[in-house]
Amino acid sequence: MYKNRLSLILLIIFQTAFSQNSVTNAFKYKATYELTSQIDSTNPGSIERETMVLYIGDRISRFSSRDRLEGDEVLKKQQKDPNAFTGNNQGSSKRSLGYYIYKGIPEGKLSFTQKIVLDNYQYVEDLKQFEWEILPETKEITGYKVQKATTRFAGRDYIAWFTPEIPISDGPYKFNGLPGLILEIQDTRGHYSFILENFEILKERALLEFDPRDYIQTSRKNFLRVLEKFNRDPETALEQVGSPLLLGPDKKKKWRESIRRN
Repeated sequence: MYKNRLSLILLIIFQTAFSQNSVTNAFKYKATYELTSQIDSTNPGSIERETMVLYIGDRISRFSSRDRLEGDEVLKKQQKDPNAFTGNNQGSSKRSLGYYIYKGIPEGKLSFTQKIVLDNYQYVEDLKQFEWEILPETKEITGYKVQKATTRFAGRDYIAWFTPEIPISDGPYKFNGLPGLILEIQDTRGHYSFILENFEILKERALLEFDPRDYIQTSRKNFLRVLEKFNRDPETALEQVGSPLLLGPDKKKKWRESIRRN
């Protein structure tokens, strides 16, 4: 096991050094995390768990729910070939987080995307938005030696554990900027935690598919306003656009106008 881990680390170091002179829109690595979240901050029993995946390339990465990713892949196949549909490829019926986070798109930035009813929204933030304090404390996670770091984000204090053995300055959700991959991070109130389950080098590189023309460009503030409107009354929002099988420009226009009025 030690030899396999050493070989993995050496291969990552070699590929990272090579990629400094060669940038592609392909993912080379995959990190799988378990997200544990307390949905209701007043109810310790309101715990939900979800598997999240971080695909990493030279200077780009994509983070999302595994169930959402698999469901979207099924939809893409059905759109290309409606006859490919079977009763077993509908994806998970479980409610999953619907967002995608792209780091490095555009360059030096972070893109957050999510579909609400009919529309795909995108807002852009600075990639370097974290001020880290790296501490001397260390421990071991899944065989990797990790070091402690702390930061404050979105009104919460977070404790992270990163490993220089994987020299990739990335991590789950929007977190990045440490000298090594973040294997574990949680807020001090215990409401959110991401813990690495597996890290692997992809045998077949997956290409990144991202076209900004597919999204409505907006601000984070406006996106949250639209999302709040939908969450407050999803049935009305869906009624305004009708059945997903009968979509048309008039129904899209009606939904967008209702957003602007509120």
